[in-house]
Amino acid sequence: MLYQREIDDSVLIQYIILFTLSKVDNAVPYNELINLVLDNCNINYGDFQVALTNLVKTDHVSTYLEGERNQEYEITDKGLNAMEFFQSSIPIYIREPIAESVKQLFIEERRRNAVEGDISPVRGEEFSADCVLRNDDKTELMRLSLYAGTRDEAERLARYFKSHPEEVYAKVIEAFDAADEEDNE
Repeated sequence: MLYQREIDDSVLIQYIILFTLSKVDNAVPYNELINLVLDNCNINYGDFQVALTNLVKTDHVSTYLEGERNQEYEITDKGLNAMEFFQSSIPIYIREPIAESVKQLFIEERRRNAVEGDISPVRGEEFSADCVLRNDDKTELMRLSLYAGTRDEAERLARYFKSHPEEVYAKVIEAFDAADEEDNE
């Protein structure tokens, strides 16, 4: 829920921007940064822009072009140190919605990065499919290396794993559960 009272304290606005950037994994495109902050705080766009420009000038935030026109922003070590020191100056009713918005924005990206399916040569013209599944905090849940024989078969296995990781994981767990039941009989 948007905090209704307008925030016009330039220092607090800078802390809010630093807090927002500290919660993301990578650099953030300008439009996403605006959405993350302004959708969760009642801040005038001009005040936001002045605060962001000041953070860049003081090396708390770095900026660069991604592509022809896409400006991206990233917190620097200096900015991270300042944010950690002043984080408690940002009221919790402002921090929580921003943190939740960041989480929702990047959850799909994390899920895409949680599944890997690659191929690697074994010897000569023989290949294997190397598959990794991670949870949202990047902890490995499963790593499989499957001998596939041909390159085409390895690519097919890797593609299947990337498009059906939950199904493969469930079947592997099911196979281990069945083996455990057989051992107990």
